[in-house]
Amino acid sequence: MNRKPTLMLLVALALLMVATQGCGVINKLRAKNSLNEGVREFNKGKYEAAEAKFAEAVTLSPDLANAKLFHAQTVYQLYDQQRTPESAQRALDAYQDIINTSKDSPQLQDRALAFQADIYDKLTKQAEEKGDEGKAQAAEFRKKYHEVLEARAALPAATNETKAAVYYSIGQSYWSDSFKISRSYVNFDLTLKQPIPADKAAQMRPSIEKALEYLNQALQYNPDYADVWTIKKLALYQKKFITTDSAQQQALQKEIDAADKKAKELYEKRKADAAQAG
Repeated sequence: MNRKPTLMLLVALALLMVATQGCGVINKLRAKNSLNEGVREFNKGKYEAAEAKFAEAVTLSPDLANAKLFHAQTVYQLYDQQRTPESAQRALDAYQDIINTSKDSPQLQDRALAFQADIYDKLTKQAEEKGDEGKAQAAEFRKKYHEVLEARAALPAATNETKAAVYYSIGQSYWSDSFKISRSYVNFDLTLKQPIPADKAAQMRPSIEKALEYLNQALQYNPDYADVWTIKKLALYQKKFITTDSAQQQALQKEIDAADKKAKELYEKRKADAAQAG
């Protein structure tokens, strides 16, 4: 048996492996250089140039730590400047890539989901500014906003603090939906100018119940979350506005007073802690 061709093949394969490994090392060094150049451009506020450098780093070394995150954050900055549907989708896609490829890093996934939620929230508000024309689109974006927040809370490494913040954000958005319907009927001191019409009350009711559901979830994870108690108080007011039974109104007022008292206590504690720390 002629072993010479076999030996030559093995040598060739070995050389190929060394060369491939060498290319990998070179690409990683080039990627780090691009990453550093991207950071410099980012710090100068030159986001388009920074994006090009970060994209180059990702292409050269997809597993380079933070390369995709820096790229996504730069695309987000461009979106925040441009506020176009195209720039929003590019930012959403950049963060989705991090979510898809960072299963072993819950912290990165959480950060990416947080930015996606922020984008959907801004898209919702942008659509709402169009009035009736943007109503359907706003509802679609609001749904996505809630889904992304729920995904944050569902991450295995999600802390109680994160869960409380997520459920507070969702609860607040539902309260906001109700408030937008009722505000023309309510005085600044939270008394009614006039009874809210039955059809408007029917529109408000599902949002109020959802708001209270999520706000109570937030309090399960952080009972000392002052902002939650404040929005819960306001949501309870909304419920009282559309309640006609006097006994139920009295019961709601007791809940309102308790939520208000708790919120004030927590704000005072926060103020005292800040003064002591300072």
